[in-house]
Parts: sequence; C-alpha cells; structure tokens
Amino acid sequence: MKKIGILLITLAMTGMMSCKGGKKCCQAGGECAHQATVAEVQQPKKDKKVIVARTAVKEGQEKAFIEVASKLVAATRQEEGNLFYTLYQSPLNPVEFIFYEEYKDDAAFQTHASSAHFAAFTEGIRDLTAGDFIVDEF
Repeated sequence: MKKIGILLITLAMTGMMSCKGGKKCCQAGGECAHQATVAEVQQPKKDKKVIVARTAVKEGQEKAFIEVASKLVAATRQEEGNLFYTLYQSPLNPVEFIFYEEYKDDAAFQTHASSAHFAAFTEGIRDLTAGDFIVDEF
C-alpha cells in the first residue's frame, strides 16, 4: 500500500512539473524542454544492436570462466563496430554471469559472432558452463 502511495505522489508531482500552455512551465516560468511523445519513447534505434547473454557455470569453475571470458572481452572491445562490452558476475549467486554488449549495427554484431576470439571463447568454456546461454537481442 505504501508503494502505491509513493507512486501516486510521484505521478502527481510529475504532472505539476509538466508544461502547461505550450510555452511556460509551472516552474518559475522557464521554457519547456522537449517532451517526448509516446511514439518517440517507444521507438528503438534501428541500427544499434544490444545483446544480453546470460549463463551459469558449474560450481567451482567461476575463476576458469572469468579467465577465458576476459580474453573475449578484451578482443571484442577492439572490434571496430563494438560500442560497449562487459561481463558481470552476480554478487548473489557467483555462478551466474551476464554479458552486456552494444554494437553499432547488426553487421558489427555478425562480425563479432564470426570472429576467431568468439570461436576460441566458445571452445574454451565448453566444459565450464552448467547449461546453454540465454541470449536476448534488442
């Protein structure tokens, strides 16, 4: 119930701070900043490719996985089309890992997926993982 109250207060405050009349804001008559329409907010960038890949490793194999993955991370960060690439280890369950990846476009991602360092990674972790990767693309 407390969360609902906080949500309602937040929504009410947001409404009070929104622009009225097209040019003036409720705050000291300042100019309005551009307010995105629903269509703009929901519209993803068509070129950029984001990947979130999750996996779990066998207990006791965390260090070995990080060692193999570190080589992949370093090489991928050097790829021309890579914008961001990092590996996270869960602080709550140390056998769980997430790769967060951003590429300038799908072609850059395909280049990564067919690279020698990606092939070496998949070979190097073959006996370390506890199951398949779960891969989400955005």
